[in-house]
Amino acid sequence: MHRIWLHALCFSLAGCNGPSLPAGPSMQQARPSLEQIVANDRWSLAEGTHDDKPLLIRFREELRARPEVTTLPLLVRVVWNFDTDATGMPDGEAGDAMEVFENRLVHAVEPDRIAVLTAVVTHDGDREWLFYTADIAAFARRLTDMPQEPERYPIEISVERD
Repeated sequence: MHRIWLHALCFSLAGCNGPSLPAGPSMQQARPSLEQIVANDRWSLAEGTHDDKPLLIRFREELRARPEVTTLPLLVRVVWNFDTDATGMPDGEAGDAMEVFENRLVHAVEPDRIAVLTAVVTHDGDREWLFYTADIAAFARRLTDMPQEPERYPIEISVERD
């Protein structure tokens, strides 16, 4: 299983230092539905290092409660490779462009749950958005139909069944 739960994501990386994470929601509590998670739109940020470079993981915190998500069995990884300085993080211009891209894509796929953004990982020249969907063709159409820049977005997309 590749479901992205922060503990598994960060601590499966060889040499990942930190972050120290608070305990997740009690398993005694009712698990939130995917609809509730998207509506609440609560995000957390974990910071650490990997290979002596900063590692940032932004994730929907309520996903740590492991809600029922079998209706979205496909993991879509959208990766944007960017030029970096010595830290491996994007400069202001690249960061701004990726923010515009993310906002456009989320607006294109989330309102009717074609896909749901679950996490964003930034490290050493890459930003990776992790979406779950049931329909990769619909996701691709929404990506193609969303507002574009004059130059193509420098992204690579991969899909795997999860």
